[in-house]
Amino acid sequence: MGLLLAGVHAAMSLVWLAVIVLGATYARRWLARARSLRIIDRVAGTVLVGFGAKLALEQR
Repeated sequence: MGLLLAGVHAAMSLVWLAVIVLGATYARRWLARARSLRIIDRVAGTVLVGFGAKLALEQR
């Protein structure tokens, strides 16, 4: 029974890691495009400006 459970665990681990690898490959392709980089830069800039505005308007 222990060997069966270990085999199931190993099989599930292989499937999970394969999903992670495929997801990372897709994410790498998406992140390599110029349009994606512009979107990421705009979102990061907006978040930073938002944090700065919150700090500027915060009362002590």
